[in-house]
Amino acid sequence: MSGRRGTKKFLLLATVVGGAVGAYIYATRKPSLVFDSNPKDKVKAPITAPDGLDPNNFRPLTLSKINDISHNTKMFTFSFEDPKAILNLKTASCTVFKANIDGKDVIRPYTPTTRPNTQGYLEFVIKNYPQGVMSKYVHNLKKGDKLEIKGPIPKYDYQPNKFENLVLIAGGTGITPMVQIIEEVLYNSKDKTKITLLYANASVDDILLKDDLDKLAQKYPDRFKCYYTVDKLTDASQKKTWKGDTGFVTENMLKKCIPLPSKADDESLLVMVCGPPGFMKLLSGDKTPDYKQGELTGLLKKLGFTEKNAFKF
Repeated sequence: MSGRRGTKKFLLLATVVGGAVGAYIYATRKPSLVFDSNPKDKVKAPITAPDGLDPNNFRPLTLSKINDISHNTKMFTFSFEDPKAILNLKTASCTVFKANIDGKDVIRPYTPTTRPNTQGYLEFVIKNYPQGVMSKYVHNLKKGDKLEIKGPIPKYDYQPNKFENLVLIAGGTGITPMVQIIEEVLYNSKDKTKITLLYANASVDDILLKDDLDKLAQKYPDRFKCYYTVDKLTDASQKKTWKGDTGFVTENMLKKCIPLPSKADDESLLVMVCGPPGFMKLLSGDKTPDYKQGELTGLLKKLGFTEKNAFKF
């Protein structure tokens, strides 16, 4: 459901501050998977391990692996300079890329979904956005090339059991920060928070990580609900098999899919939104020019959400 004119994966699988992107996988996982199917099996890095990133300075990381995710999206694995280093990340955080492109320094935020304390590397799922200067640059990199990355930069300090319900509404590449949240909640058996995800894309082929999301919904049926909508179905076979919604996100669609506030400033739930500008305008309004949350507008305001129970990535 690219709807919101950010189109396709809202293209920019890593666009500004919330569209940023990324996705992690562990060494034992198949390249096509992003979520860790066996989180308890992961060996944690030593507490004394150095940090792989610096939140104040850019570090050159080496591109060590490239895997196809979809027709225009790839997973890029970057190795830390020190293989013993860890990703000292808290949910939810992003990173920042810097590259000299056509003689100018270009800086863009990208959200990794790499699990906290992953050792030796981090990964990003990046869509080759036609008008994305940085995304095209990254897609042209070859294994062994280096990219300057800084971070992690905290976006939202998630705390277990703070809410009864988390409502995640993502457009295209806006799914990436949601991956961090989903894993943080579901992989913590003591966190009883329930998650509802509404994921919108331009077409069925544009849906990132659908197999992973569906598997999580099956594995945690009481804790995770996942709904999809696409702008349109592209062929007859899809029309016969597609079980999600079709069309842009609407007020009625939200009423059907997500928990709604029971009162003003309801603190039992939080809605988080991430997607391209048009998508944000439709749902919540965008952030201010200085990246503050700003006023809540759009469909979420009409449905009773307020600045106190809404967050814009």
